[in-house]
Amino acid sequence: MTEQRSALVVDLNNFARYPTLAVGYLASALRRGGYDVSVLSPLASRFPTMKERQWGWWDYAQRRVYFATHPAVIRMHDALADRRRKWVTRADPRVAKETARAMDELRPDALLLSAYLDYGSAVGELARIAAGQGVPVLLGGPAFNMPEVAAEWVGIAGLTAIVAAEVDHSLPQLVDAAISGADLSTFPGVYLPDGRRGPAARPLRSLDALPVPDFEGFPWHLYPNRVIPAMTGRGCGWGHCTFCSDVKVVNGLTFRSRPPEAVLDELEEQSSRYGTRDVIFLDIKLNSDLGTWRGIIDGFQARLPGGRWIGTVHVQSSGENGLSRDELDAAAHAGLTRISFGLETGSQRMNNLMAKGTSTERMSQFLADAHAAGISVRATAILGYPGETAADLDETTRFLDTHARFLDRVQMSRFTPLPGTRFHELYEHHPERFNGLTDVRWDYRLRRGTYRYRHASDPSYRKAKARLLKTVYGINRRQLRPGAECFDGLM
Repeated sequence: MTEQRSALVVDLNNFARYPTLAVGYLASALRRGGYDVSVLSPLASRFPTMKERQWGWWDYAQRRVYFATHPAVIRMHDALADRRRKWVTRADPRVAKETARAMDELRPDALLLSAYLDYGSAVGELARIAAGQGVPVLLGGPAFNMPEVAAEWVGIAGLTAIVAAEVDHSLPQLVDAAISGADLSTFPGVYLPDGRRGPAARPLRSLDALPVPDFEGFPWHLYPNRVIPAMTGRGCGWGHCTFCSDVKVVNGLTFRSRPPEAVLDELEEQSSRYGTRDVIFLDIKLNSDLGTWRGIIDGFQARLPGGRWIGTVHVQSSGENGLSRDELDAAAHAGLTRISFGLETGSQRMNNLMAKGTSTERMSQFLADAHAAGISVRATAILGYPGETAADLDETTRFLDTHARFLDRVQMSRFTPLPGTRFHELYEHHPERFNGLTDVRWDYRLRRGTYRYRHASDPSYRKAKARLLKTVYGINRRQLRPGAECFDGLM
C-alpha cells in the first residue's frame, strides 16, 4: 500500500481577520488529491489587524503627515518609508520558529509557501529550513504572474520552483513531481532556479467545477467574528482602470464568472462546516456578471437564513450595473450589510484620466439609493494621480461634503505606480502625457514604483488636500451604521 504523502502550507498573507481564500483552494486541491495537509498561519498572532477603523484625532494627525507633500516633509517621508520597508520586510523570527517546529513535528514531504512580496526574507529563511531537511519548496502567489517579478524571486536559495498559475485542478500532480524530483518545466507557469520555465499558464476557461475551499487548520479561534471568504468569479468585468494591478497581474487575467447556484452551494456547505452565516465576497467587482449578482441576491437567504454579507461593486455609468434602487433594496433584504465602491475622485476629469468608467452623477445616485436601502457604504479615494490639481481636489471635497451623510468610511490612499498596470504601459510609451511626474523607478522584487509629482508641492494643492482630509476625518470619525459593526475593517 502506498504511504500517504503530506504537505505543509504556510500562509504568509494573514493580515485579514478571516481565512485566506487562495490557501483554502490549495488545501482543498491537495486533500482531494490524497494528501495529508497541514496549514500554518504564523502571522496570526499579529491580531487584531484592521484595514481601517473609526478615526480619532491621532488617526487624523497621522494622515495629515502621511499625505503631506511639502518639500521639507517629502525628505522625511523618504527616510521613514525606507525604515518602514526594512521593518516590514524583515524575517520575523516567529515565522521561522513556528515553521521549523511544524517541520520537525509533521515531517512533510513538501512545503508550499503563499506569500505577499513583503516577505522575501521570510521566504528565504523558510526555504533554508526546508532545504536542510531535503524537502522541496514551492512558492506561489498571484503577484508572480508577472514574469519580471518571478525572475527576481526564483533565485532564493533552497527554492524548488515558483508557481504562477491557477492550479486548482493540477496541484497534486505538481507536488508529486516536486517530491519525486521530476522535471517541473513541463508544468505551465513554473519558474525554475536554473532559468528554465514551463509553458505560459492560461487562465482556467471554466470555474464551474472549482473545489470548495478548505479552511480547516486556520486559526478560527483568533478571529473576532467568523466570516467566510468567497468569490463569485475571477477577474473584473470592467478591467480598464489605469492604476489597478488586480485586473492585469494579480487575480484578474481575464474575467470568468461562476454560476450562482455553484456559489450558493459552496456558501451553504461552508456555513455548515464553520458555524457562521457571515460572508465576505472578495471579487474585484461583485456586479461584473449581473446574472450571478442577481442570483446571489435572490438565493442567499434561502441558503443561509439570517446571513449577512459584504462586497465591492463598480458603479459603471454605461448600461445596467445592477445597482438600481430596487436592486439595492433587494440586496439589503438578502443580507447585504456593507458595500464598498471605488470613488477614487470627485473630479470627472480625473475619473476619465483613470479610465474608471464611472460618472459622478451615477455615483451620487448610487450613494443615495444604497443609504436609503439601509446599507453601510464605504468609498475608496486616491490622492496624487498624475495630472491632479487643486481644483480636482476641491471637486472631491465638494462631492464628499455633499454625500457625507450617506458614507460610513472613506479609505484614502496615495497613488502608487505599480508595474504591470495600464498606467505602467502608458508611462513607458508616452511619459510626456504625465506632466510633473519625475524620478519614476520600478522595483520588480516588491512590484512597486516610486516617483515625484511636482505639482503636489504647490501651496494651492497642499491647502486643497488639507481641506479634503478634514472632510474625510468628519466622515471617518463616526461609528458605522448599526448592524455593520461586525464587518468593520474587513474592506
